[in-house]
Amino acid sequence: MIILQFINNDESTPVLDLDGEPLKIGEEYKILSSPLGGGRVYLADLGNSKCPNGVVQDSSRIPLPGTPVKFFTMKIGGDHLVHENLDVGIIFLTKTSKLCVNENIWKVGDYVIAPNQPPRFVVTGGTLGFPGPNNLKNWFKIEKYEMGRPNSYKLRYCLSKYICPDYNFNCADIGLTTNSGYNCLSLNNSPYPFGFYKLKKNDALLIIPYV
Repeated sequence: MIILQFINNDESTPVLDLDGEPLKIGEEYKILSSPLGGGRVYLADLGNSKCPNGVVQDSSRIPLPGTPVKFFTMKIGGDHLVHENLDVGIIFLTKTSKLCVNENIWKVGDYVIAPNQPPRFVVTGGTLGFPGPNNLKNWFKIEKYEMGRPNSYKLRYCLSKYICPDYNFNCADIGLTTNSGYNCLSLNNSPYPFGFYKLKKNDALLIIPYV
């Protein structure tokens, strides 16, 4: 059963970008590291899927520009803003082959049964649409997580009762796990703080500073 997310905006705080402006549904952003020295989040080809599906943080000495994202929610009406602690979907905006054109939505990877239990990585391949059995893994929350810089947040996988009222999920923060030489976003107990930079028309060829 699908339950739509009706929200009283007076009781929910909008997520703010690095300029202190509310995050808007449908606008383009880049996800940046909040701590100094960390890089931007981008889509990477880790070689383990037919389509690039790695959600990773840049750790190179030469900063990469990162991959733009858009946020979407299941809110009906309202202010068209992304709010703290409410379910949100994330989609990479990048050119892909026809084979991979629908593979840019973030989701949490499956459990892997192994002697040394590997982490559940954040990958792409989610399904766009109203909450249902096919897309329970591609809803996240953005929560305040100040780490010495204003407007820092952590990402969290923790489905609300609005999306799945009859099922209990193990909630987990999203941090970084080294895998195949990449800093991959994964579910763990060490949340990593991020910030959000709204793209402007003249940003296409610029390296975005964290200021």
